[in-house]
Amino acid sequence: MSDRVLRGALRLYPAKYRREWGEEIAAVFAGITAGAGRWAVARELFDLAGHGVRARLGLRSGGTFARLAAMAAPFAAAAAAGISLMDLYALARDWLRHGDAALWVPSAPPFYYAYWIGRGSEALFLAVAGAAVFGRWTVARLLGPVAVLLAVVTWLVENLDFMAHHHTVWIRSLVGLVIQVGPQSLWVLILLAAPPDLLGPATWRRGLAAVAGVLVGGVMWGHTVMYGLFRSLSMLDGALRPAFPVCELVLLLVAVPVLRRGRYAPAAAALAGAPIGLVSLVVTIHALWSPYSRDEAMAELGVLAAVAVVGVVTAIVVESRWAPAAPERRPPTVG
Repeated sequence: MSDRVLRGALRLYPAKYRREWGEEIAAVFAGITAGAGRWAVARELFDLAGHGVRARLGLRSGGTFARLAAMAAPFAAAAAAGISLMDLYALARDWLRHGDAALWVPSAPPFYYAYWIGRGSEALFLAVAGAAVFGRWTVARLLGPVAVLLAVVTWLVENLDFMAHHHTVWIRSLVGLVIQVGPQSLWVLILLAAPPDLLGPATWRRGLAAVAGVLVGGVMWGHTVMYGLFRSLSMLDGALRPAFPVCELVLLLVAVPVLRRGRYAPAAAALAGAPIGLVSLVVTIHALWSPYSRDEAMAELGVLAAVAVVGVVTAIVVESRWAPAAPERRPPTVG
């Protein structure tokens, strides 16, 4: 590994931090990677660069957001993989229903390449989840950005030609990109924001968080963006997407006062669910410009506003009643 690459990684640190600790970091890195293979050196370099970015952004291991990201990381990795798992399930279901799988593979060169790039992205997201479940966090953090990049490339190949000939659908197409890639991208960012020293080995709690991620990110969100994916959930068609931002808002309203008392679990749950809550909100706001869905979008935003008002008022009342009473001040005695 050349010194130029190492210096580039060190430049990711804040200038003051780099001046004080740069030489020591370089010496430690040289000692750790002496005689190591290329994969080991690349892994250490990735961790070094990630630590520099987190230091520049203020995401230190002792910070609140870093702790929340570490708690949400197993859910995030599994939820991103859950979406890919549902895509593969839908493809396999269609193949089994209609027989010849080759009929579902595009033959035109751009779409043919996009098809297989998309399958590669889905395989990488599944690998990210597997690595996270087994505590191989460096592997998960290396593969996550690559999977997101392949997903974006897939969308660009599939849509750029159409967008070039239909300039009026740019905003709608970009909303489609947000729906298709947004949640997975945000979950990978949560994974990258978590300091490695807070992630640790696999535990049963992290396994349960991963299962919850697959159920929420895969089954629930997958059924939301692909209507009819599961017949057993057909009664929920059209109701799941508005429910996501409402649930996220409720989690946030609960998380803030609880976090002030040193309890991190509700805030970590709110952070883990934020990607689909935000994407659902973007879709709702975009629907305001459509005459066919404007009324429904306004109703959804009205429900959000009502929940926010009730939640804030409730939080203020609870805080005022639960706040510890100030000690009674008495005048000092004389003598």
